[in-house]
Amino acid sequence: MIFFSKINISGVRQWIRKKLGKDSFVFLFFLFLAFLFWLLNELNKESVADISVPVRYENFFKDRILVNDVPDHITLKVQAPGYTLLKYKLSPRMVPVSLDLKSYLIHQKENTTVYYAVTRDLQGRFKRRFSGEMSIIEIQPDTLFFRFDVLKSRRIPVKLNVDYTLEKQYMVSGEVSASPDTVTVTGPLSVIDTIKVVYTETKEYQNLKKAVNETIKLLTSDNLNYSSDEVILTIPVEQFTEATLKIPIEIVNLPDSLIMKTFPGQVTINCMVTLGRYENLSPRLFRAEVDYSQIQEIIGNQLKVNISSSPDYVQSVKVKPAYVDFIIERK
Repeated sequence: MIFFSKINISGVRQWIRKKLGKDSFVFLFFLFLAFLFWLLNELNKESVADISVPVRYENFFKDRILVNDVPDHITLKVQAPGYTLLKYKLSPRMVPVSLDLKSYLIHQKENTTVYYAVTRDLQGRFKRRFSGEMSIIEIQPDTLFFRFDVLKSRRIPVKLNVDYTLEKQYMVSGEVSASPDTVTVTGPLSVIDTIKVVYTETKEYQNLKKAVNETIKLLTSDNLNYSSDEVILTIPVEQFTEATLKIPIEIVNLPDSLIMKTFPGQVTINCMVTLGRYENLSPRLFRAEVDYSQIQEIIGNQLKVNISSSPDYVQSVKVKPAYVDFIIERK
């Protein structure tokens, strides 16, 4: 490998001499030396340039939150020898300067949440950092402004953003829910007071025939803190069957001086119930009523039968007959 390298280098030199001639090669060499000496001379001269210094803010108020954007860099206009400026320009990463807010912040006005810090107060720190290698002419921006808001926490209800369809012969057997159903949200008072609900991401389920129990993300905001950024979605799904029961009719709002009878004295209820709850279903879980006070409003001689109570796990409750005849007698 070394042998071939020598041949290649020698060949390059011969090519240059052939193309440019010996005098031209010498001219280029001295031209390069002249440029090098000129560059070294320029780097020794004093020059003015901008240097960007990263800033890290510390010691924020515990009961307040910053609501405006503040610069993450401060620009220094400095004067220094060229080689010093070049060293800092080519530096891969500069250590951030720490700004202790409790030490530097000044309240702009009483009864306001606006503070400011004057960057010239940092000039001594910059001089110590650069060890006298350069003179600081100007610092930009000259003032840093900070707007704070009161920090507040509230429990906010979770709102599900879920659509689903069910397979035939299947039904939702309970409440579609999120756990937890509320989350604690912390942020600026002016923002927290406007939040009514926290929505989940959109989810769609097609032709469900088994229960859903999975984690779902919340739609969160970057400037707020949440006790949790996800909840557990539950959609209880079971296969259903049709149930039929006979329920006696009860009469409500009947004066003590009267006796009232309905024809028929009971109704048939048809409803949908999951297979797991079918065995627990009984007539005593339902209540069928006719209301005596509605007699003045009826058309003909029939009263409407109302199902005033039924288990929350049944659906599509239908009553037959929907209207019944009646007679009234005095005691």
